[in-house]
Amino acid sequence: MSAVVKTVTPFTQRELLLEALDELSVEYQEKGNAIMTERVDDYGAQRFIYEQGAYRFQHDSSPWRQLNLKEWKTVSAFLGAVEKAYHQAYERLQQRLAEEERRRLEEERQRFVEQQKQAVIQRATEQGYNVKEIRKSNKIQLQLVRTTY
Repeated sequence: MSAVVKTVTPFTQRELLLEALDELSVEYQEKGNAIMTERVDDYGAQRFIYEQGAYRFQHDSSPWRQLNLKEWKTVSAFLGAVEKAYHQAYERLQQRLAEEERRRLEEERQRFVEQQKQAVIQRATEQGYNVKEIRKSNKIQLQLVRTTY
């Protein structure tokens, strides 16, 4: 005889969990706050259920059940593989976010440089200077020239 067991997992983000399942080629269906996997035991499809901010894996307690999958015969092997794929997906997410932040900071820096340049040009022309812009590699040099007679 077996019982239904809910195993606590470290998975908190739905998109990353789904990405991990896709990476492992595990078929699943989303039903409300549950993700039904293709793994079937005495109580139906094994599933991830979102409760209290994390996913719990609901499965049969019998370790001897013949599952319909060649890989990951045991729940612990399956959860280990999902956890590894989840962490890889999390790392990719962190890299994407870091790249977006670098891009945002660079755009902000360029806007600031352009604003400063325009402010200098405006003040210089108000004071009677001609402004000549010189670019050296990726730097901008403003040359102010005033002709006096």
